Amino acid sequence: MWDQHSGQGDWNLVFVRDFNDWELDMVGDLLHTLRGHRPSLEDDSVKWRQGRNGLFRVKEAYRMLDKPNATVFPARRIWVDRVPTKVCFFAWEATWGKVLTLDRLQIRGVQLPNCCFCVVVKKKM
Repeated sequence: MWDQHSGQGDWNLVFVRDFNDWELDMVGDLLHTLRGHRPSLEDDSVKWRQGRNGLFRVKEAYRMLDKPNATVFPARRIWVDRVPTKVCFFAWEATWGKVLTLDRLQIRGVQLPNCCFCVVVKKKM
C-alpha cells in the first residue's frame, strides 16, 4: 500500500507469509521496481473519447454504433442462394450425425474392407 503519511510518501507492504529462499530475488526485484514509481493521488475517472470534451452523451453513443463498419462482411461468399438439394440434405444429416460413415456402418455390423493386404502367393509347379 502507498503510505502518504510518512513525509513524501512511501510503500508500506505487508506480506501474508514469510518468503522462501528461492523467492527472495523476485521480492527484491519487486521492491526495486516499486521504488521508482509513485502512484497518483488524484481520483480515478473514466473518459468517453468519442464525445466532445470527454463527456458521455447517449446520442453520440448511438451514432458510434450506427456508423457503418469499414470492414464489409463477405455474406455472398458464405451464404449461397441456391444450393443443390442433395448437398442440403447431406449437410442436414451430417449436422445431426446421421451420415453413414465407415465408423457408423461398422457399429451397425456392416463389414467393409478398409485396408488393403498385399499377399504374394508362390505356386509350385
